[in-house]
Amino acid sequence: MNIYTSFFRNLFGAKDQSSGGREPRQVIITSSSQPEVLQKRMQEGELSHGETVMANLSPVRLEKSRGKMVLYFCPMKSIEVLETMTSGDGAGIPPQAKVEGLSIPADLKEGLYTLKNVTLTSNGTMQVKATDKTTWENVPFELYHW
Repeated sequence: MNIYTSFFRNLFGAKDQSSGGREPRQVIITSSSQPEVLQKRMQEGELSHGETVMANLSPVRLEKSRGKMVLYFCPMKSIEVLETMTSGDGAGIPPQAKVEGLSIPADLKEGLYTLKNVTLTSNGTMQVKATDKTTWENVPFELYHW
């Protein structure tokens, strides 16, 4: 009987309740996301203003807030530069950050993750942008040493 119900729902355009809420959720940053940690890790990696790299950020923390996932840089220990796309001009890294195009699968939970294959740019603001290869890899709590 369930097969027929799904068939008629699809036929008449009704949404299947079981698939509701399974769409990717937007990832944002807030004033509490601690962009100064991202800035410090970029400086430690000898990145400069105007530089664009493909990188992995690890670990970052995701927490739910008002239907969205908030990205926090506070636990980040490293930036792994995979490729330099544009050289920097040697100037300092700006203190403000923004994220662009980051989303997570609906079933991804709060926790620590390695954010893989993002574009990291510093030009007026630090910009973390999703690419078509961006993924979230869970960092087991026991592997992360505070």
